[in-house]
Amino acid sequence: MNAFTVGLKKWFPGQKRFGLTLFFCLTLSMALMGVQSAEAAITPDGQTGWFVNMGRFAASAHGTFSCEQCHGNMKQGQTMHPNTDNPFFLKEDANRQYDYRRCKSCHNPSYSQYLEGAHAKALSKQRTDSPAESGKLPEHKKAPTCGNCHSSHYVKGHLSRVEIGRGMVSVCGTCHPAQAATYLDNYHGKAAVNLGDKNAAFCTDCHGAHHCRSLKNKTEALATCKRCHPEATEGFTQVVIHNTTQDLPENEKQKRAHVALIQVVTVLMAILVILVVGFFYGHSFVWILRELHEKLRKHK
Repeated sequence: MNAFTVGLKKWFPGQKRFGLTLFFCLTLSMALMGVQSAEAAITPDGQTGWFVNMGRFAASAHGTFSCEQCHGNMKQGQTMHPNTDNPFFLKEDANRQYDYRRCKSCHNPSYSQYLEGAHAKALSKQRTDSPAESGKLPEHKKAPTCGNCHSSHYVKGHLSRVEIGRGMVSVCGTCHPAQAATYLDNYHGKAAVNLGDKNAAFCTDCHGAHHCRSLKNKTEALATCKRCHPEATEGFTQVVIHNTTQDLPENEKQKRAHVALIQVVTVLMAILVILVVGFFYGHSFVWILRELHEKLRKHK
C-alpha cells in the first residue's frame, strides 16, 4: 500500500492528484445516488389476498379494531364467509369483494373526496359500461379501490411525512410506473424521496390524495404550483414534470410535442457529454503516455 501511495505521489503530484481524488469522489457519489434512486420506491407492504397475518395486524394502525368493526357480519349478499360450498371463493380478489362504504364511518372526508375523484369515476365507468370486460383487465389497468392504495391490515400509524411520501410513490407507481420514474428523475422526486426533504412535493401535493387531479387544466395547475411557488406565473404550467407519453391520450398534442422536444434535447446533450468526456479522457491518456515516454527516455 505504501509503495502504491509513493508511486501515486510520484506520477501524479500536487494538483493532479487532488483532481483525480475529486473525480473519484464525484463518480462514487453519483453511483450511490443512482442506487438510492432505484431503491427509493419499494414495493408497498401488504399484498392482496384472504390470509391475514394477525401478528402484523396487531402492530398496525387498525390493530385495536375487532374484525366485526370493519367486516360486519361477514356476509357477502346472503352467503356467509367463508363459504365452504364454493371451492373458488379464495381465488377471488379480496380487494374487489370488500364493501368500502364501511371505511366512511371513520374516514368520511377521505371517502367523500374519493367519490369526487378520477379513480372512483373510472371504477364506476368500468363497472357500468363493461363489467365482464373489466374483470379481464390486468390489475394495473383496473380502476383502484381503497384497498388497492391502502394496506388496511398492515398500515402503520404515526409515520412521518417523508415515510408516507416514499411509500406513496411506490403505491402510485404500481399503476403509473412511467410517471413514478419521471417524478424520481425530476428535482421534486430527488429532493423528496432521495434526500428526504419534507418540504419537497410528493405525489399528493400536486395531484391530491383522493381527488386525484390530472392537472391538465392550466388554471388548476397554476393554483397547485402556487401552493409552493406563490410567485408562479402561467409559464410554470408549461414545465413538463412527467416527460413521458405512456398512457397519454392521442389528443394531448401539445404535451406530446413538448416531450418529443425534451427527448431530442436529451439525446443531443448526452452525445455532447460523451464527446466532451471522451475528449478529456483521451487527452489525459495521451498525456500519461507522453509522461511515461519522457520518464523512460531519461532512464536510458
